[in-house]
Amino acid sequence: MAIPQEFLSELRDRCDITSLISGYVNLKRAGTNYKGLCPFHSEKTPSFTVFPDTKSFYCFGCQAGGDAVTFVRLAERLDYIEAVKFLASREGMTMPEDGAVDGLAKAKMRVREQNRIAARFYYHQLYSPGGKEALEYLYGRGLTDATIGKFGLGWSPNGYDQLCRLLLSKGYREDEIIAANLGVKRNGRLYDFFWERIMFPIIDLQGSVVGFGGRTMKKDHGGRKYVNTDGNSLVYKKSENLYGLNFAKDSKEGSLVVVEGFMDVITLNQAGFDNIVASQGTAFNDTMARLAMRYSKDKRIILSQDGDAAGQNAIRKSIPILKNAGADVRVLSIPENLDPDEYIRKYGADRFRGLLNSCLSDIEFEMSRIRERFDITTDDGKLKYLNAICPLLGELTKLEREVYAGRVGKELDIDKAAIISQIESGDRKRRYEQKRSQLKAMEAQSSGRDDKLNPQRREHIRATAAEDSLLTALFYSPDKAKHIREKLPPEKMVTDFNRRLYTITLDIIDSGQELSVGTLSSKLTPDEAGAVSRLFNAGLGGMTGLDNIDFYIDIILGEAQKLSADEIAGSSPEALLAMINAQRKKKD
Repeated sequence: MAIPQEFLSELRDRCDITSLISGYVNLKRAGTNYKGLCPFHSEKTPSFTVFPDTKSFYCFGCQAGGDAVTFVRLAERLDYIEAVKFLASREGMTMPEDGAVDGLAKAKMRVREQNRIAARFYYHQLYSPGGKEALEYLYGRGLTDATIGKFGLGWSPNGYDQLCRLLLSKGYREDEIIAANLGVKRNGRLYDFFWERIMFPIIDLQGSVVGFGGRTMKKDHGGRKYVNTDGNSLVYKKSENLYGLNFAKDSKEGSLVVVEGFMDVITLNQAGFDNIVASQGTAFNDTMARLAMRYSKDKRIILSQDGDAAGQNAIRKSIPILKNAGADVRVLSIPENLDPDEYIRKYGADRFRGLLNSCLSDIEFEMSRIRERFDITTDDGKLKYLNAICPLLGELTKLEREVYAGRVGKELDIDKAAIISQIESGDRKRRYEQKRSQLKAMEAQSSGRDDKLNPQRREHIRATAAEDSLLTALFYSPDKAKHIREKLPPEKMVTDFNRRLYTITLDIIDSGQELSVGTLSSKLTPDEAGAVSRLFNAGLGGMTGLDNIDFYIDIILGEAQKLSADEIAGSSPEALLAMINAQRKKKD
């Protein structure tokens, strides 16, 4: 559907981008802007900046950037229309109706309708004679009828095509049934995708069934314990979903507990713990971390995985991702290597509550795992333990270092000051390596080696730098558009990407719209919007005068000055100004 520009302008005006992004990122004031750890890639030093004046954001690490709509697209993994609807709802605005139904939105609606029908079908099958064995299995796991109903558990029968025939009778086409992951075609015939499995509906935050997990009770059922809906379907993204969050979001508990499987969530919920979610066996990622943080009232996330090596490794990988999102991470250690589901059935809710109240901090967890690797009763073991633990302590605040270094010192009978000195020595080495890495990244960016949006930069460094500076000048001084267009028609731009950006910018100015990151981003992909945000927030200052603009144009038109790539430091306007002055001196 086409969205009127008036509506989009009002939405941009209403939306406080700093407030919006603060719901995802811990921001700290930096002059007139705000900085924080980027939510779109892992980092320890903040490179993510919000610019309230231009209502935009930009990450100098991963080059993500744009306006509020772009941020929502990236953070929530939505398309443009969905992101606008998300923001409109947040700002209390009603989306304009134009009588048209977006094709993608209709397709998604049809999938959700089928999933709702399928969930009811599976639930009724569970209580039919054919589902008796499955129902007895769930009873044997301690589940009540109320819990089964609450989570909508069901049974997919071995009727080959019972569900498909039901969906066809309700007017859904074969291709729609296949797209919903409820049917599969073999040898020209449509069959049910799930059969002879206990069914776990996956429900989103709006209460819609978006997918299913199917668990077999037979060891020889195709060799797979679980068969799930495609993790990248129209309405379900496995990597962006936490099972049970539709209930946990309303919990009065402050923290959120992340477990591994469906049954852990269901059993703990039945026992009175309604703040439980599961990552459904997939690796925890940035999107899941932001999702968990949004619904954790005290920003505390408790990780509980299986006690085997794979489970412990999953915890280690999840900790930095959650900390990057601003979480207070805790680790639940369950005795006897039991699953949460097994533990609560064996020892009860009170004992499990006690475990939750005595969780290890993320640092204590890492320290305990490192300690297990060494025999600290020997001098050699102590040294190896210290060499392994100091880099971990080096990531902490000064106060935290004092506390944990003192604890390690007492444990090993070593002076705390010696441990602090070793940590600081490691700090200096890390800072040196970090500086080297940043310099290499800057060199790669200025040379165009890492510019995926504008790969032509590599062959035309000088012209592309001038194009970038000209575009930035145009952003800051749209009143000079007529002068610029007369001297530089769009077809004279050297690189394809900048030519397209130049054309779009001139079109916006000609239409009388406000030229902003938002109006530009609405016509670009999220990656392209990042490039616009970088240029728009370049802070040109006095670099928009006609002398400067004409110089940029001269470089683009003919590269008459024969400047080498080394004479231009990437797209730095300051470097170009120095060249202007140098050219003037030559003329004098």
